[in-house]
Order: sequence, then C-alpha cells, then structure tokens
Amino acid sequence: MKILIGGDIEGIATACDWDSITPGHPDYERNRLQYTNEMNAAIEGAFNAGATEVYVRDGHGGNKSLIPELLDKRAMHIKGRCSEDFRAMILTIETGYDALLFIGYHAKAGTPDGVMCHTMARAVDEFTLNGLSLPEMGYNALVAGMYNVPVVYLSGDQAACRQAKELFGGIVTTAVKKGLSRCSAICLHPQEACDRIRTDVEKALKNGERCVYRMEGPYTMYCSIRRNYDAPNIEKTLQTASLEEALHLFWTLT
Repeated sequence: MKILIGGDIEGIATACDWDSITPGHPDYERNRLQYTNEMNAAIEGAFNAGATEVYVRDGHGGNKSLIPELLDKRAMHIKGRCSEDFRAMILTIETGYDALLFIGYHAKAGTPDGVMCHTMARAVDEFTLNGLSLPEMGYNALVAGMYNVPVVYLSGDQAACRQAKELFGGIVTTAVKKGLSRCSAICLHPQEACDRIRTDVEKALKNGERCVYRMEGPYTMYCSIRRNYDAPNIEKTLQTASLEEALHLFWTLT
C-alpha cells in the first residue's frame, strides 16, 4: 500500500496565529517541530495499517517547514517548490497512490471558527467551482481525483474536519483544536494530538471510508481576490471543459 501524506502547518495543534508560523518568529521553530511530530504520527499510523511506502509532502508556503532530519526515516520526503505545477501541494500524485491523507489542514476563507482560515492565499475571498465554494482540501482532492486517488483522512481544526465531512462523506478526521476566532483556539496537548492522529490514521487506512473526489464538467471557475488599499477585488471567471485548466488558472492567480 503506497500512501501520500500532504501537510500544511496552519492546522497543527500548537499554531493559532500567522506570526507563529512565519520564519523568524520565536514560535516558528516550535511549530515546525509540532508539524513534524504530527506528520511522524501519521507516518507511523500508516505503517501500522500495513503501508509499504509512505511519501510526505509539505504543502505550506515555501515547502520548507518540515524538519527533514526529524522525519521518520521510513518515509520519503518530497522536497522543493515547483510553484508552476498546479499539483504542487501534493506533488507526485500523478505517479499513483492507494490513498491520500491530509495533515494540519485548515478551513476555507471566511469560516467564522476557522483558525487561520484561507484558501491558498490570504488575499483570496472566495473560490468556487460550478458554484460550490471549496477549501484547499477540496482543490487538492479534485487534483487527486484526476488520478483516481482517494482521500482517506484529514487532521486539522474542528472547522476543517467539518468541511472535510461535508465534501468527502464519512472519512476519518482528527480535530486537534477548536477555533474561537481566526487567531484563537482551544488546543489539545501537543502529544495528545499526535497520539490521536496515529490511532486515527491507522483506523482510517484499515477500515475507514474512501472518497475519490470528482466533479462533472463542464466547469465554471470563479475566484475573488482582495487588492491593497480600497481597490475593488479582482474577480476572475473561467468556463472550460477541462478541470486541469480550471484548477491551473486558480493556482496561478494565487
């Protein structure tokens, strides 16, 4: 069983504000460590469930937030920016995997209880495909669906887990914090978060529901992006028969 784990840092148990996940901030290294620990918990859970190959991809920012030397040595680390590729957050998905797992994910832009909620970029107010408002997990799940790879699991804040259930049905999720606002939350102890992730990933891969997430074409992609000062939002709409074209345009705009 070959597994890809796509990570993002905003949804880990110890991160609640933008400064704390920014290089140079006193809390950044602590959050990098927790991000790596939560990823390792998922890796261990995957191997406990019978995985033979596990690949991890840091989808956050410059793709440098995981600490390579502290990662479980059984896993392969997919490194590098590759910003021109609309599949960059789950790079190598096209090579074929038995399951996709999301670690540290956050809710979409505008979610009242979503900790650091946003969609790809903080300036994005809305992203829809065929009228359905999508978070990053939905975008990446559609990319995975192009290659018949099912989404099996997600960890993040409570709002992200709720949105995962809405999109993907009964997949296993782990809520590591409950958002009080965009920059505050009630959080699990860091070790407790890792313990739950390890257990839940194993359960998801052994007995959990799987969702190959697809959407029928043709496609209408819409996004609204804020500009500086008081200028009106930039709004883009694309109608196309190609899902790849629709996703690629949104990716390049953000």
